[in-house]
Amino acid sequence: MKTKIFLSFVLLGLFGLGCGDTVDNIGGSIQPDEDKIKVFIDTITVEGETLRLDSIYAKSITGLLGTFYDPQYGTLKASYACQYYPSRGFDSIDVNNKIDSIRLNILYTSYFGDSLSPMEVSVYPVVKMEKNYYTNTDPALFCDMNSLLGRQSYSARDLNISDSANLANISTNYKVVSIPLPLELGQKFLKEYQKSDYGAYASPEAMAEFFPGTYLVSTFGRGCILNVEGTSIYFYYTREYQTTKVDSEEDSIYSRTYASILNVTKEVLQLNNYVGANDELLLQSQEDKMYLKTPVRIYPQITIPMMDIIEAVGDRKFSSVRLDIGAYLKEEREYAFDFPGLGNQIGSTLSTSKLLLIEADSVKTFFEAKKTADNKTSFFTTFNSKTYSYTFENISNVIQNAVEEARKKNQPPKDLKLLLIPVQVSYYTYTNSYSYTSSQVDITSSHYLYPSAVTLKKNLKIEIVAAGLK
Repeated sequence: MKTKIFLSFVLLGLFGLGCGDTVDNIGGSIQPDEDKIKVFIDTITVEGETLRLDSIYAKSITGLLGTFYDPQYGTLKASYACQYYPSRGFDSIDVNNKIDSIRLNILYTSYFGDSLSPMEVSVYPVVKMEKNYYTNTDPALFCDMNSLLGRQSYSARDLNISDSANLANISTNYKVVSIPLPLELGQKFLKEYQKSDYGAYASPEAMAEFFPGTYLVSTFGRGCILNVEGTSIYFYYTREYQTTKVDSEEDSIYSRTYASILNVTKEVLQLNNYVGANDELLLQSQEDKMYLKTPVRIYPQITIPMMDIIEAVGDRKFSSVRLDIGAYLKEEREYAFDFPGLGNQIGSTLSTSKLLLIEADSVKTFFEAKKTADNKTSFFTTFNSKTYSYTFENISNVIQNAVEEARKKNQPPKDLKLLLIPVQVSYYTYTNSYSYTSSQVDITSSHYLYPSAVTLKKNLKIEIVAAGLK
């Protein structure tokens, strides 16, 4: 779907003007006419459309789990497959001891939707995990969907905890969905650990070969999605101890419970899968709208006609390029998701949500290398609630680079395609020891994988300003 958007090239600080100065009278008495810098002002239109990317890079030990429907957002179903790192073995177990129970624990602190909605999660064994961090692979394709390992009903709000206690601990304590697994699976792991070389516990690679992993998928309910922050398997077992009292000849026996643990860590694979329903409607032609929706890969693309720019601007240099994209008002509904790129802190992590503007052919490298915006080929901004828009203050570098590349090759420039993609940006806080001021320094970026959506305006009036000896 294509329509017109207006792009503005704004000249800022080119001449170093003081208060009351104007461009017209600087050096006017000593410069010949042909050497005077002249300001060029015009408008230009660019094309916008809504695309759905084939997949996004989602290398993470966190993810989403569940199914949720919202009248405004639509339906989202989230599942994941994961491998396990041999974190702790059966160091305290006797040879004759047995496994008492096994539980797969899903840890979360937040969720989307109705906290009391009845949900169900099922666990299936992975046959062989593909090393693919992109979301275009359905984990069910490499799992044994006929061999159920476990199933558990739950609601995101633990009804065993009082309202006051739940509110007090909502952001500090993990909540857990605990799924019982077959006892014979535990005996299989114990037997493997008791080998002379610890068997599969010797390395993550050996563990992945012995136990390729699990696939966790929602099999009932569509009212809630968990923000999963950790996944672990606990093997519980009991060991008995015999002691002799000093003041008598009687022996006493007591027991103690231990746990062998497998964790999902950054050293092993977790493949996240997100599926939306009826998203094809967003991709159909709209006269004045384009859409952005996460994590189901629906992003706006802006195509800048470089030949039109060169013909209009000529040899003038761009000192600043300002791009404003307005948003439509958000409908007030109970479960409507937030806009992307709000600039707010995400959970308890040192990360914020931003909106990335980037060349379409640079997306793969940007996310695989966990880059941050360099203000040359990629740019960050956040939603401005006062103007109800996203504003990129200066994207002149990416346009100037496109012009110069075309001149080097002595070829007509190709149209510049830029994508708008929500990102989660990790940062650290830097404090200046002289001024005692603090600022955030971006470290890495990843796709924003939380549910969010916004409808953007396409018909925007923006002006072009450039300068040069012409």
